Amino acid sequence: MTDLRTRLEKAFKRLDIPEANTNKFIEYLETLVEWNKHIALISKREENIVNHLLAPSLLFFKFFRDDNLSIIDIGSGAGFPAIPIKIYKPSLTVTMIEPNSKKCGFLNYVCAKLGYKCNVINKRVEEIEKQLPCNVITARALKIQPILETIKEKIAGDYLLYITSKDNHLPLKKKDEIIFKNHCAKLYFFKEQVD
Repeated sequence: MTDLRTRLEKAFKRLDIPEANTNKFIEYLETLVEWNKHIALISKREENIVNHLLAPSLLFFKFFRDDNLSIIDIGSGAGFPAIPIKIYKPSLTVTMIEPNSKKCGFLNYVCAKLGYKCNVINKRVEEIEKQLPCNVITARALKIQPILETIKEKIAGDYLLYITSKDNHLPLKKKDEIIFKNHCAKLYFFKEQVD
């Protein structure tokens, strides 16, 4: 646990954001590692969870500082970036869309264990019945371009924060981008822009 705490402290310094809720992050990551022994939540390549998964998730706070935003995360998997965002700032409203029922089981379990109320939707984004409103849509390592039009139909968001590789671009107007190690957080305008 000491090693994990040290890694988290270093990540907050490298990201240049104030440290917050370290014990909750440790509890989340330890629960994830334990569940990952039985359910494939993250790949074996992601051994350094703090640098490869958690820290890039917290790039969200380089763009947004508001305490009352609503976030919809598409393809949440093991909860990146949605759960780190919720842990860092519990006042945010977080909804996770994940089609895999075992991963949804983990998401519901870990949110309850941490004492956070999050909405977990066990569906593909294409199966959402009515349009969901939010301030920010998030997605990490998801092939989003083929379903971009569907996302526009199903989710009414102001921005899309896409955590991906540097050379992966979307046909949307980009507001900003931050590169952290091998990860790139790209913030796009998602609402139709009126000139």
